Amino acid sequence: MSDRPVPTLTRARVLLATGVLAAVAGLTLAPRSLAWPTRSLVLELLALLPPRWSDLLLGGDADLALNVAFFVPLGAAVALLLPLRWAPASVVLGAAVSLTVEIAQTVVPGRVPDCGDVVANTAGALIGTAAVMLVRLVARTLPRR
Repeated sequence: MSDRPVPTLTRARVLLATGVLAAVAGLTLAPRSLAWPTRSLVLELLALLPPRWSDLLLGGDADLALNVAFFVPLGAAVALLLPLRWAPASVVLGAAVSLTVEIAQTVVPGRVPDCGDVVANTAGALIGTAAVMLVRLVARTLPRR
């Protein structure tokens, strides 16, 4: 048991999480005609990277890489809202959001739901969560001034 206080929810953290969730909803639920230009822009920006970096980031599958990348900020933002011991719940929330998005895509023109997207999105939430947890754990070990 730790005697450290539970981190308080600040407005900035709540606004960040809300903004990230809104961005994920917009990118994943918008009709393909609206979302595709954003996807294309991200891929064009990634193409500016040196070939080794883009190969590492995309691994030959741009859709998979983008599905992972879109949910990294969501996992991180939700993990920041929760006490450290509950931060892993942000992965479950990421999976739930992803599943909800895929179900909703059944009625969005030009969108096709895919179970693989749920796995990739959940992996992204896991990466974001792990990054936040690592930073928070390292911060705990640093001496306080």
